[in-house]
Amino acid sequence: MTAELITWLREQIDADEVAAAHQPPMSWLPEGLSPDNPLAALYSPARTIAMRRDLLAAWRDPEHAGTQDHDGQSTDWSLRVLAATVYSDRPGYREEWAPAADEPA
Repeated sequence: MTAELITWLREQIDADEVAAAHQPPMSWLPEGLSPDNPLAALYSPARTIAMRRDLLAAWRDPEHAGTQDHDGQSTDWSLRVLAATVYSDRPGYREEWAPAADEPA
């Protein structure tokens, strides 16, 4: 993974945060789910954005980590999966960032 992917992901998450801030309150809830339902928190854009920012903060460049740094490798893989599954339709995404099909999770 490259610093370019980290920078690009940060930009995508920032854009998500701006878009979420401009939505009417509770517009992100699925139809039929009320804000007082405990499941409502699962759909919160703020929660999703915070989780993605935490994942970015945990990233360590696997090229500078030891081979036994499994947490670093898992975080690297998770960020590449995030980019490939959530943001691959956005401008600037590169196919080389996707995890290899035979790469362990």
